[in-house]
Amino acid sequence: MNAFLIGATGLVGSRVLQILVDSPDYVHIIAPVRRSTEVRSEKVLEIPFDAEGAADLELPVSIDHVFCAIGTTKKKAGGMNAMEDVDVRFPSNYAERLKTMGARHFSLVSAMGADWESSVPYNAMKGRLEERIRMMRFPSTSVFRPSVLGGHREGDIRPSEAWAQRAMAWLPKSLKTIPAERVAAAMVAKALEEKPGMEIIRSGKIWAISESLS
Repeated sequence: MNAFLIGATGLVGSRVLQILVDSPDYVHIIAPVRRSTEVRSEKVLEIPFDAEGAADLELPVSIDHVFCAIGTTKKKAGGMNAMEDVDVRFPSNYAERLKTMGARHFSLVSAMGADWESSVPYNAMKGRLEERIRMMRFPSTSVFRPSVLGGHREGDIRPSEAWAQRAMAWLPKSLKTIPAERVAAAMVAKALEEKPGMEIIRSGKIWAISESLS
């Protein structure tokens, strides 16, 4: 099969990329990027990130599974509107095009409190993306709502996230910090299942899925 990975240089996306490269189930991995993943594999084809032009996207291979692990912060984006572009509009643009191209499964990293009706701007934003993906009706969709993600972000320092990682390390698995590697492993595992419909997978279940793969 062939995969399309949005957010291949991020905390979760970079782990997903390595799993896909190592997996015998995937032949090609297409990754739209602004900077190289630095992964040296004949499987990986990096293309320029162009969410604005996604409607005209043409690829050399068909896509079976889409993985979306893109995200930013208000500070890094330069404001909430710019953050909305990165976290909602850009992945939606790619998703719409890939759905018309025949992708069977969409795997999305969302957030624990995602709810488009939430009074918390970040949670509402993540909820809007979930709702957009739901309305596209991929044959199979997995939405992951992890707790605070654990792991090192290359070249991206987020002091508040680092503090939260430490503070939440001792909580029950439904709430505690979850390593990015576990989220990535669960994403690929659920994609290979291609369970019909849309499934919401919360942090406790992400732990269970990843542990079952060990």
